[in-house]
Amino acid sequence: MSVSADGFNASSLFEQLAEGLKDDKIKAQAIKQVNAVLVITLKNKEGKDQHWVLDLKKDGTLAKADSAPKSDVQLLLKDADFVKLANGKANGQKLFMNGKLKVKGNMMKATAIESVFKSIDPRPKL
Repeated sequence: MSVSADGFNASSLFEQLAEGLKDDKIKAQAIKQVNAVLVITLKNKEGKDQHWVLDLKKDGTLAKADSAPKSDVQLLLKDADFVKLANGKANGQKLFMNGKLKVKGNMMKATAIESVFKSIDPRPKL
């Protein structure tokens, strides 16, 4: 099942994340670090919302959803801001302070997601 969504630049990042979670070692590490179900809700340039459910509590899976299910934490932001955040070009705290990132639920769990992206980043570490 594909995790990409038409019109969302973040689709490739979610594909990368889903691919990374197929590695049992990375999956186990992510579950240990985060231990939560995260819903990432993005809004694209056309104003369309898309939800992704990242289960880092039990399964270590990522799925696309039409509506936001119950979760430990939900991140709401624009597609473009999420791409910057995932690529390390934006700071989550700054986005939050500037009102570009909204967090519903457990704030500490939200900060843990950054380490998961870093652990599956295919780019060479300098």
